[in-house]
Amino acid sequence: MPFRITFALLLVTSAARGQDVAEFLDALSRIASNFAVTAPGLTADEVLEQRGRRGFLEVLKGTQNAPRQIDIHLQEGFRTHRVLSNYGLTESVPGKVLHEIRNVTSFDGRPVAEPVEARHALSSGMRGDEDRTRKIFLENFEQEQLEGAVTDFGQLILLFAERYQKNYTFAVSAPQTLSYRQVTGTHGLTIFQGGSAEREATEGEILFSEPDLIPQRITLNTRRQVSKKDVVRTVASVEYMPGPFGLVPVKITHQQFLNDSLLVENILHHENFQRLGVPEMIP
Repeated sequence: MPFRITFALLLVTSAARGQDVAEFLDALSRIASNFAVTAPGLTADEVLEQRGRRGFLEVLKGTQNAPRQIDIHLQEGFRTHRVLSNYGLTESVPGKVLHEIRNVTSFDGRPVAEPVEARHALSSGMRGDEDRTRKIFLENFEQEQLEGAVTDFGQLILLFAERYQKNYTFAVSAPQTLSYRQVTGTHGLTIFQGGSAEREATEGEILFSEPDLIPQRITLNTRRQVSKKDVVRTVASVEYMPGPFGLVPVKITHQQFLNDSLLVENILHHENFQRLGVPEMIP
């Protein structure tokens, strides 16, 4: 089975220390609430640049059976891919969990689908339970031999809705920067491997603009021990910009390492945001 990575919406806590933290959390709560209203139905053009180490998925699959007894050897070569897609954000059920959806239109310069067909498929959306939905979206990439792709990072801001802030601790770590660490809760980074889905606790930072306290970048880090001497680390960031349709994710960077060796890197750019049924940007 291919190794699939997604991000299950985890959402945060607050061991808030001082008024500064409280101000940041109030801003996050307000902006996350707005994003939950404005994001469903948004579409954009997406460009994915991927660099993946040859054979790394088979290496990671091999860590599942005897994680304390393996000796991991990585190949030197990397594969690179460039993928163009129609990208969108939709709710699996109206008023429920928000998901990324995408339809690939070009893979390494080779047309995959006509733009009109891809936009129609995108507007149709998908329905189903959360883990199954994420796996299906990733299979759209994997059918194009793009293993190690990621999904559901664009709505990372929703981690900080007020009702979820109890699951994390927060601290001001630098000017205009709030750090967070997951201390409880069942959600986190979700690793699809074989027939199972494993969750990993996360930590990271949120960088805010000044003086309006709008999140500009959210980072996420996890680590998983796969043998006595080996750790798989995930490092990701989402960059946001305000626009006519509210806050939107304009760049997603995802990297996975075995110790200090890069396994895969995904860099996704989004532009030309539109709302389904609205042909032009709102002034």
